[in-house]
Amino acid sequence: MNFSTVLIANRGEIALRLVRACQGLGLRAVAVYSDADRDAPHVIQADSAVHIGPSEAAQSYLDGAKIIKAAQQVGADAIHPGYGFLAENADFAQACADAGLVFVGPSPDNIRLMGSKIRAKAAAVAASVPVVPGYYGDDQSDAHLLTEAHKIGTPLLIKASAGGGGRGMRQVHDLADFATELRAARAEAEAAFGDGQVLLERYVGKARHIEVQILADGHGNVRHLFERDCSLQRNHQKVIEEAPAPNLAPEIRANLLDSAVRLTKGIGYDSAGTIEYLFDAETGDYYFLEMNTRLQVEHPVTEAVTGIDIAQWQIRAAGGEALPFAQEDIPCNGWSIEARIAAEDPAEGYRPEIGEITAYSAPELDGLRVDSGVRTGSTVSHYYDSMLAKLISEAPDRASAIRLLDRGLKAFRIAGPGTNIAFLRDLLAMPEYGAGGHNTASIGDTYPEGWKAPTPTPQQQAEAVLARLLASFARSDNPWSSLGAWRVTEPAGRSGAALYRVAGENVKIDGRGGQYTVTLPDLAPIALQNVTLSGSTLGFEINGVRHNTDVQISGDIVTLHGASGRMAIEVLTQDGILLSGNDAALGAGNQITAPMPGQVSEVVVKLGDTVTAGQPVVVIEAMKLLQTLAAPCDGTISQINFSAGESVDSGAVLVSIEPEE
Repeated sequence: MNFSTVLIANRGEIALRLVRACQGLGLRAVAVYSDADRDAPHVIQADSAVHIGPSEAAQSYLDGAKIIKAAQQVGADAIHPGYGFLAENADFAQACADAGLVFVGPSPDNIRLMGSKIRAKAAAVAASVPVVPGYYGDDQSDAHLLTEAHKIGTPLLIKASAGGGGRGMRQVHDLADFATELRAARAEAEAAFGDGQVLLERYVGKARHIEVQILADGHGNVRHLFERDCSLQRNHQKVIEEAPAPNLAPEIRANLLDSAVRLTKGIGYDSAGTIEYLFDAETGDYYFLEMNTRLQVEHPVTEAVTGIDIAQWQIRAAGGEALPFAQEDIPCNGWSIEARIAAEDPAEGYRPEIGEITAYSAPELDGLRVDSGVRTGSTVSHYYDSMLAKLISEAPDRASAIRLLDRGLKAFRIAGPGTNIAFLRDLLAMPEYGAGGHNTASIGDTYPEGWKAPTPTPQQQAEAVLARLLASFARSDNPWSSLGAWRVTEPAGRSGAALYRVAGENVKIDGRGGQYTVTLPDLAPIALQNVTLSGSTLGFEINGVRHNTDVQISGDIVTLHGASGRMAIEVLTQDGILLSGNDAALGAGNQITAPMPGQVSEVVVKLGDTVTAGQPVVVIEAMKLLQTLAAPCDGTISQINFSAGESVDSGAVLVSIEPEE
């Protein structure tokens, strides 16, 4: 190894993963952190850490000069970029080399070549690897792109040449919309990658996303670590990945693996990387999509089935070591599946969730691995990606891996910001996924109107109301002065009662001494007996059956973690009911307000423009996701309060509309 100290230019779970990888090799691991990450787990676990600036990524994690200065400050002789941020920035890789620092990754030339989807397609063609029919040329004029779009036909994809993660990607089903979608794709690509170049591809709607993990060194050795299936995607972003890929014919698998090695050797690649393919299961055709010149989020599933620590071997290869194993020595045993746990609301278009994590407990089960960047007390902000953790199962076969992953998701405890755990469990339960017949369109086909959160059962509503009531006891000597709940005074000698509001309905609870009855509208009362509250565990009996539920309360939200999994329920007190009726807090019907803190990405309209209800008006960015806000009514734009690039707080009035008479 030709270095001893590695600075990790990243944050969150990947920074923690790399800290462990470096320390496992006897290397000193140095973290970097922004204002928002001052007390983050990766900062605490590293051997040392350097502050690199404000919370905004552009002024910290994306500032290459600050990263290099930090490395020099602590005497680091190598920099690992992780994934995202500067991981696929050729100029940063070159700047590291110019500063005498080892960049743990491929050469700047390789990053530049494969970072351009247009040039990468040319490299694939040169290596006799099939590519999706489309346009990959240099003429980027609107007129020429429209001409090429007519040649390709619809449906087609407009894709940013740089970057990934679904940014700068638009589907076009009607060429009348091409100009609008092209403008949107370019703007998004410019904002995300600083490069507005695009390519056009025929859209393969029900394809599978298969990728091959590559590991190479500086001695000419290239090995594949078999394939992964990453077809379950929402908004072109992966949510569940697995290795190996199910229902893949042996000859197709062999062709994918061989072509990936051939392409990697053809460009002289010398690090970890991934060759991504689009596979049409109906025809058996496969097409090169792109190469990711970095470690992938989903690398743990490959580590599980091969037994090879990809992160460590990427570091060792950068340190000059040769891969010691031949291709035939690499096994592929069992099955592994990964789920990405994110702070988002899948029922609201995957809207990011922010706030403090008030309780965090990861499952501890044989065969489960958790890669996480948060803990109890961590704050999820709008500055960064919404992913909180990755849960990875490893089992002898696919069915067992699915069951184990579902069990782990059910046991995962995260309170505070909402998460996508219930959504992930529903994906695992889809018959199409269980049979291994899923594709990139499966989520949209299964939930054409969007995924809907499960409705709380009557018992869960009763549990939430009981928990809210018991929590109030701890805050008052008088158990019926409970946080503004409507108190009902009953005749002497009877127990008191309180009213709460759940799902727009009044819910009554009364009782004492561990015996309570909850009455929901139009349902028989639910008797909860022998009630106990120990720490955050609510215990009770219903019809002689004992139940234990972990409870977390944040404001009006009661989060239950019980036998049926996680459920968040709003339980309003009298004060809460009054507040919820204050429509002014939500903005008037002719205003567009920011749903959460973020940055204005684009203002689509101008002052005086006429708009119709549902027409896009403003695009805001939060946690690396773009959200388009539409006009709430027909009318004329009367006020624009923010410009592109400005930061906004939650609830800020962005645009006002003079309603049409």
